[in-house]
Amino acid sequence: MDESYGLRVPIDDDLALLRGLVGAFALEAGLSRQRTEALVLAVSEAASNVLEHAQAPGTVSARSDPDGITVHVEDERGALTHEHLRRIPPWPPRRGLGLFVIQRVCDRVALDHPDGRSRLELFMRFRPDDA
Repeated sequence: MDESYGLRVPIDDDLALLRGLVGAFALEAGLSRQRTEALVLAVSEAASNVLEHAQAPGTVSARSDPDGITVHVEDERGALTHEHLRRIPPWPPRRGLGLFVIQRVCDRVALDHPDGRSRLELFMRFRPDDA
């Protein structure tokens, strides 16, 4: 797979800037406004998790291909686990909905740990399956 990225941004406290850059990239690549908003929400939640839980340097990288947009949200600490992804939030929810929401709005979510980092991969198709 081609690992060249059209967007690469360090994660810092300016999540508004990050959301704006991801949104502009997705729209320019051809993602619909509605699907762009869902992707931006997912990326923002993942980046917030890096800031709050990993407390380590992180990066958001995005690329497009003919099928859609892939975003990698990475943190150097590597603390995100598959168990975190499987967790169902308690009811009534107060906090901790980020990963749950990410998995509901993205077409595909995957996690791996290259070189000890956590890499959350988010994928959004240009067209939903039911279109």
